[in-house]
Amino acid sequence: MTSTSPFKSHAQFEKEIRDFANKYKAIVVNQAKRTSDYFEMTCYNYIIRFYENNGYDVSIENLQSGKYRYKCSPSGIQSNFSHFLISKRVNNRRRSFEIQHNVAIQSSQDDEIFTTPDIAIIKKGKVKYTKEYYDTKTTFSYVENKYLISFCEVKQFNPYPELLFNFIGVVNELKKDYMTDDGKEESPVHIAPSLMISGKPNKQTKRIRESLEDRYCINIFFDLFYNATYIFSKGNINQIRNTGKKPSS
Repeated sequence: MTSTSPFKSHAQFEKEIRDFANKYKAIVVNQAKRTSDYFEMTCYNYIIRFYENNGYDVSIENLQSGKYRYKCSPSGIQSNFSHFLISKRVNNRRRSFEIQHNVAIQSSQDDEIFTTPDIAIIKKGKVKYTKEYYDTKTTFSYVENKYLISFCEVKQFNPYPELLFNFIGVVNELKKDYMTDDGKEESPVHIAPSLMISGKPNKQTKRIRESLEDRYCINIFFDLFYNATYIFSKGNINQIRNTGKKPSS
C-alpha cells in the first residue's frame, strides 16, 4: 500500500474505531464486512469530532445489548442501531440533535420520495416509523425533511468529476435552498453538507471542488485516509464550512 492508495487495511480501521469507542467507554459491535464499511464508520466518527471541537456535549444513545452498533447500510430500522446525541446551550436554551447513520430522509422537492445519505444531522427525536411505505408492509424508518439539519456522503474512491457532480444532485434533493443561497445560518453551528472521499485528487478534481464550493454551501473533503486527523482537528476548525457561512480564509 502506498500513500496514494484510496485503500487502508482493516486492522488500521479497527484500531481507529476501537480507540474512538474507548473515549466513550463503549464496546463496538463489529458488523463491517467491507473496507467501505470501515471507512464510513470512521467518517461518522470524524463528524462527531467536528461537533466536539465546536463545543457540543456528546453522548451515545441506544446501545444494543450494551454495545455500540453502527448502521452500515440503508437496510434495517434506526431503533435497532446506535447513534450519537449532541447538544449545546445557546441563549440559555439547550439545543439537541442526533447524528444518525443511514437513515432515509424525505426529499426537499417531493414529500413522497426519500433518499438515504450516509450520515445525517437531524433534530432530536424526529425519526418516524411506518408500515405504509413498502408493498410488503415492512417497517420503514425515516425523517421528514424539515427536521434535517445537514448530511454527509462517504465515498471510498479516488475522486473523479462525475462523483463530485453527482453529490450536487443529492444536495438539490435534500437541501434545495442551498442551490440558490447558503441556506439558514444555524445556531448553534452545524457542518455544511459534505462529501467525504478517501482518495487523493488530481488537478482536474481540485479545480472542480474549488468551483463547486464557491457556488454552493458545501464541503468536499479529499484524501481522508491520510489527512482526516488534520482536517477535523481543532486547529483547522475554521476551514470547514458551516451551514450558512463561508470558511475563514
